[in-house]
Amino acid sequence: MNSKRIRIVYKNNFERIVEENNVRNFISLKNWLEDFNADLRVPPLTLFGRDLGSNFSINKTNVKIIEYID
Repeated sequence: MNSKRIRIVYKNNFERIVEENNVRNFISLKNWLEDFNADLRVPPLTLFGRDLGSNFSINKTNVKIIEYID
């Protein structure tokens, strides 16, 4: 899919919207989303924000839902 926004819902119900222009490694996140939703093995992923100190990580144990949004 060619969406530029991804919605991540964590197991604690915290929701984060990630936009392509706010994350340096957005392609890695798209690949991670595809593998996660195909129930494949996925490693932890650290996302690097464009702002200083805006890095965050995701892994299979703390993500409940990850999907493209319009």
